[in-house]
Amino acid sequence: MALAMLFLLIACPRPGLAGDPLSIARAVEMAVEYSPLLKAMTAGERAAREQVGAAQAMSRPKISLSATDSRMNSPLRVFGTKLEQQRVTMADFDPNRLNHPDYENNLQVGMQILQPLSLGGIDRHAVAAARQGEQASRLDTELAKQQTIFHTIEAYLQVVLARESVAVAEKAVEASRESVRNASAAFEAMQAVEADLLQAKVHHAQNEETLLRYNNQYRLAREGLATMLGVPSADEFDLTMPFLEQVCETCQQDPQDLLKEALANRPDYLKLERDYQAMLHRERMARGKTRPHLAVGAQFEHNRRDLSQDGHGHTMVFARADWNLVDGGEARHQAGEARSQAERLAKMREATADRIFLEIREAVFTINNALTRIQVSREAIRQSEEALRILRNRYVAGLAIVSDLLGAETALLSHQMNHLQALYDYSISRARLKLALGELTVEKCALLHRAATGEPMPEPAPMPTAAASRP
Repeated sequence: MALAMLFLLIACPRPGLAGDPLSIARAVEMAVEYSPLLKAMTAGERAAREQVGAAQAMSRPKISLSATDSRMNSPLRVFGTKLEQQRVTMADFDPNRLNHPDYENNLQVGMQILQPLSLGGIDRHAVAAARQGEQASRLDTELAKQQTIFHTIEAYLQVVLARESVAVAEKAVEASRESVRNASAAFEAMQAVEADLLQAKVHHAQNEETLLRYNNQYRLAREGLATMLGVPSADEFDLTMPFLEQVCETCQQDPQDLLKEALANRPDYLKLERDYQAMLHRERMARGKTRPHLAVGAQFEHNRRDLSQDGHGHTMVFARADWNLVDGGEARHQAGEARSQAERLAKMREATADRIFLEIREAVFTINNALTRIQVSREAIRQSEEALRILRNRYVAGLAIVSDLLGAETALLSHQMNHLQALYDYSISRARLKLALGELTVEKCALLHRAATGEPMPEPAPMPTAAASRP
């Protein structure tokens, strides 16, 4: 057990070792800069902007070029080709040549310009739907950013919790080691039986096992933070923000008032509104397929036998009207599908509002519960420390049994760990409430740092690049 403890102390950085200062705001900045998910969402925004451009292009002029080189012996096509090339002679009217022409070659180069005038509203609603989709994509990115910020705060605070738990466990190991020394001295002085000494040693071994477990949690927590930051290791950083201390007795904010604030800010809720509006425009696009479509255009063609000979060109201007009177119900069913999808999104928006309200209440209740636990555990620690001091003095004087002393040590360790967990729950619940309100930003993290430390954030040290430094 001693060798294992020595290995852990060498292999794992100690909580007190100095390193580059890393505030929670700086950690969030690094995570946001590195996050592959946010980069993917940004690419999605660019794709949504391209969809807007594609929709706008529906009503813009279209110009196309074509070139065809053909060889034929069809009587009708051969005569028409010669006519287009302006090579028809009286000999071509010979019935024998008309019915059995030789193979003829034609090189045709053409250009067409088409300007849509009306697409039954499809183009207009396509642009509107694409713009709604672009806004929805931005909201998707904002949601992913806030979730990344929250997970970074969570990883950061888990490192702080594990670090402080290791410090408490180390003190418990020192206290149990002293109890072993006292029990050994009492046994040698024949003031205690061997069972007392063995009981003290077992208690010390349990504390060492607890320290090993918390050291492992500390190491895993650092790995989790390093993954969020996109760096090989978080060992080089000194996390400068402690847990938040309580700033009030209870959280007095009304969840109903907070819900109104959240519905005005939550990206996922606002995105559903954008998706709903986009689906309504898609319904109108489907109905536009059965309305008249108008366009005007011009066409130019040039025909010749080959590149070595002259040919003849001609032009044509035209107006075209298309009206799909009967499509078998396809447009009607597509419009009905879009309408049903819009109704689905409306119900999803209601469900999201209910979920947001639940998240707000859970965060508020957890904050209040953690505040009460902080007060209770702080008082329990004070009483446990005093009880342990008294029992240790009584045991040394031979007036207390070892089981009472060890029980007091165990109680103090339990209350200290409960206090740390309550501080963690309070700190993370504050961040969870901001996430539920849709207000979790890098600036809020800076305020969180100042609230915890009471000092301005230190100047950030140069950080390793994210992707290049990963193994």
